[in-house]
Amino acid sequence: MQNNIIPNNNQYHALNHAKSNVYMYDELSIWPDLVPNDRYAVTSNEHWELSKILDIINVQDKKYFSHPLTVSMALGQNTPKECTTQNNNELVQNHVRPIKENSDLELSRYAAWTLVKEIGKIMPTSFVQEYFINPGKSLSDIYNISTQTERIELRNKVAKLNDKLDGIFNSLNPTAQHFATFNHQRIEWLFNRTTKAKIIKDRKLLPNVKKPSKDKLATPSKTQLYDYMNVRLLKAYIDAAETIIKKWDTNPKSHNYFALRDITYMALHKICVDFWCNGSTSPLANLCHYGIKSIEQWQHEREIAFAKQYIEKHIR
Repeated sequence: MQNNIIPNNNQYHALNHAKSNVYMYDELSIWPDLVPNDRYAVTSNEHWELSKILDIINVQDKKYFSHPLTVSMALGQNTPKECTTQNNNELVQNHVRPIKENSDLELSRYAAWTLVKEIGKIMPTSFVQEYFINPGKSLSDIYNISTQTERIELRNKVAKLNDKLDGIFNSLNPTAQHFATFNHQRIEWLFNRTTKAKIIKDRKLLPNVKKPSKDKLATPSKTQLYDYMNVRLLKAYIDAAETIIKKWDTNPKSHNYFALRDITYMALHKICVDFWCNGSTSPLANLCHYGIKSIEQWQHEREIAFAKQYIEKHIR
């Protein structure tokens, strides 16, 4: 019975279906030291055809990611530094195998993970990364873990959108006070007019952060509340930021401070309204007690453990 609630249901079953443990090869064409004209059933630790992985993820630039050099680069760049080998060519040979019949490649579980991690730099692949790094886990387990690691991808996107918003505001040549006030208001609008200092105090996010002084609004705070948003709130903020940028781009006649302020207020106020309509009193309830740095450290430790276990499990 299929699960209609978890959105990655089809990906999960497609990846399981694409997995193979035994394949027949004309060994002479790949490894010339073996007996000519003989065919062997080679049992590996699991492998996936590269083309099937790219189809399941629905990568747009399949030509680039199906190139052997791209796979080699992914292995080299995404292997944790603590687990790097001295000979990257050997690493590639151990985890990537050509298929003579259709010019495809087969990847080990480890190589597949490094590739989808590389693809994750241009499109969301959190669930597929977790699929490969968590062998034997159920669909619901992988989904629950991926919603945590997805925060990393979403927070990176938020950072880029915030840079664009700052660029828009800087184009108006604001004074330092205007810039600080605008950013201060953005936080208050997003969190239902709850001040940043109160959020820090109530949620105990960073106890060592000093309360910002009202006469020094231009001084940047060490606390980035975006680092403490959960997946739902990050997605809502991304939608709002993209709306602000789109409206600004399509209406050049309104390029002034007050127009930007109004556009921003309406977009962020909509987040609050949407949360109220869905049973949450405010976005404040969707802040996490731990920041994105904790998630990044947790993810890095898991990747190291995975690499140490699977980097020696060759496809051959």
